[in-house]
Amino acid sequence: MKIFLMRSSAGSAWENNMSYLDSHAHIFSEEFHDDFDAVLERAEKADVERIMIITLKEEEAKKAIAFARKGPEHYQVATGIFVDEADTYTEDDFERFKAMASRPEVTAVGEIGLDYHWYKDEENHNRQKELFIRQIEFARQINKPILVHSRDAAQDTFDILKEHHVHGLIHCFSGTKEMAKEYTKLGYYIALGGAVTFKNSRHAKEVASTIDAKYLLSETDCPYMAPEPVRGTRNEPGNIPYIVKVLAECRNIPVEEMEQIIDDNYTRFLKENA
Repeated sequence: MKIFLMRSSAGSAWENNMSYLDSHAHIFSEEFHDDFDAVLERAEKADVERIMIITLKEEEAKKAIAFARKGPEHYQVATGIFVDEADTYTEDDFERFKAMASRPEVTAVGEIGLDYHWYKDEENHNRQKELFIRQIEFARQINKPILVHSRDAAQDTFDILKEHHVHGLIHCFSGTKEMAKEYTKLGYYIALGGAVTFKNSRHAKEVASTIDAKYLLSETDCPYMAPEPVRGTRNEPGNIPYIVKVLAECRNIPVEEMEQIIDDNYTRFLKENA
């Protein structure tokens, strides 16, 4: 497995030292096993210099930590128990998650949250909320930010994050501009991905154009949600420029300026305490 240590992102975008970042990438999932090095090469070619690696399994987290240790300025690692395991995780599973998330190489707890799209019954929703809150409170204990997944559970997610507030970001935000603004009032960052490039993505574009720019981040959520013009293919970090281009268009600013705003935001996000 190769590691590509890309040029430093220090300095101003206006000094021709621009860089992109992907705040949410599942590059250690099985979809990338066969061409991992090529994926990183394409990311480097696209000037994607920082990637938050999302891991949802213990073995994934171990591999990601070993990988990121070689280039911590370029790769960060997050780990969490995903909503899919709300019905099946054990206390032993939770203890192993705590041990992994506590490691100094792990930057954030995530992705964690609520998903009512695939899970419809109230009993499951209650277990999801319990798991979500437990992980939030643990993130507070270890002073690390959270990366939040929310699908068809907007109000419950917001209510929990308002009551159990820690530093974090809302990944793949799909809500309204009004809800996004309420999140930013609480200090949460808003990450937008491939969906903002879709023709029917009115809400995402409104969010991108109206929230305080200091809370805006870019992501792929790869291998999912590839942006236009590569929609329908496997997504990967090298597609970030397509997303940032649309974010810049939404705010009517040059791409270079949008890159710098996002880079500054991510740097601030990583430095702030949970």
